[in-house]
Amino acid sequence: MKKIFLNNIVVRDNNLSDYEMAIYIALRSLYDSQRDLQYITYNSIVFELYSHLQISRRSMNHIKVALNTFIEKGLIKKIDAFSTTEFIVDMSNLHFEQNTGKGIFYTVITLEEVRRIMNIDTKKDNFAILRYFIILISSICHDKGTYNHSVGCEEHTDFVGFMTLDTLADWCGTTKARIIEYNSILEAEKIIYIYRHMQHKKDQETGQIMSFSNHYGRYEDKQWIVQFANEYVSTFKLKETETLVKAEKSKINKRYAAIYNLLSWDFDKYIGNYSDAELIETYKYIHSKNICNEKKLNDTDEGSSAYDDIFDKIKNEDLFDNIPCVVDYVNRKVEKKRNMEKRKRNLVNAISDDNWGEPTSMEQDFSIEEMLDMPTGCDVKMNLPSLANAGCVEQDEPCKNDTHGEDNHGLFAVSERNLDIIGLDELY
Repeated sequence: MKKIFLNNIVVRDNNLSDYEMAIYIALRSLYDSQRDLQYITYNSIVFELYSHLQISRRSMNHIKVALNTFIEKGLIKKIDAFSTTEFIVDMSNLHFEQNTGKGIFYTVITLEEVRRIMNIDTKKDNFAILRYFIILISSICHDKGTYNHSVGCEEHTDFVGFMTLDTLADWCGTTKARIIEYNSILEAEKIIYIYRHMQHKKDQETGQIMSFSNHYGRYEDKQWIVQFANEYVSTFKLKETETLVKAEKSKINKRYAAIYNLLSWDFDKYIGNYSDAELIETYKYIHSKNICNEKKLNDTDEGSSAYDDIFDKIKNEDLFDNIPCVVDYVNRKVEKKRNMEKRKRNLVNAISDDNWGEPTSMEQDFSIEEMLDMPTGCDVKMNLPSLANAGCVEQDEPCKNDTHGEDNHGLFAVSERNLDIIGLDELY
């Protein structure tokens, strides 16, 4: 695995374009300190960056212009030319040695990393992504690390960075929004790993909330980055007035938005990079945003610029139909809602039902003669002296049951002459 050593003074020079930075990387890879003069071509630059020559005409034009600009700026000297594409150059100006006393530091990347980035199939500019990757790696702290407890607590360093997005964007000469996009692409390609803290520190007196910077590095150092980030929070010295709180939702949602964008760009390529939990949370975020925007549309005049702006923010959710874990989640939500509505209907019906059924007109069930023969209210004695006497037949003293004690199952007192009218079995 070939290593490429880059001067940080050049790496963070915003006067160089993204394309000129790529030329610098390719030339540093080709550079041989044992030679005064070297032979290069446009194609040799292309091959160093891509490992093949099948690139777009647009990318080739960028490389040609950037190399000529590099020469014009005196970063290399053109000594001779064999043709319009072949040159003899002096690259001695690319030589440097680390000198911490003079503030000269270097960043090490590999040729494999360069080629992986330049061959990413993306709508974004690969040259810009490559430059950002170099900046990101250059920000790794060399004297911070953790301990490898599996080999006798040996210290493991030079793998983790924690600069803010604002700082990285400033060093790249770009915006935080672009940085977030580049992070998502490099993460999806498993070139870098970013640990996003789920907690913030909050000052209980002022209410001010401060976030912990993300911890990041190469993907192959993932386990060390996670270990370092967790140790950092656990050993962080909070003030007496500070406490840890959950990170704000907006920071997490940006991650889900980036995942959706990658899945929309190339579903088959990126779907395997995310866990079921991440995919479900991505769906929940996109779906909730769509609902909010659809509600806004109802309150906006159709055909207006505001309407068009809101409409453009509504995302296509069809891609989630091809994600089994999301489909299962949606089905469970639908079934849960259906069961809830069913329980509500049953409860409403139960409340409205008096348990006596619909009233029946006596004229429909009895003849006039039958009704005249029925006993009047005075024929039935309704004696309710007390619950203690319930069930007794014309007795003033409570009934006693030798085996079970008091018999208090009944509620009516019935005279002997009415026993043929009211069946005793019906009372129980």
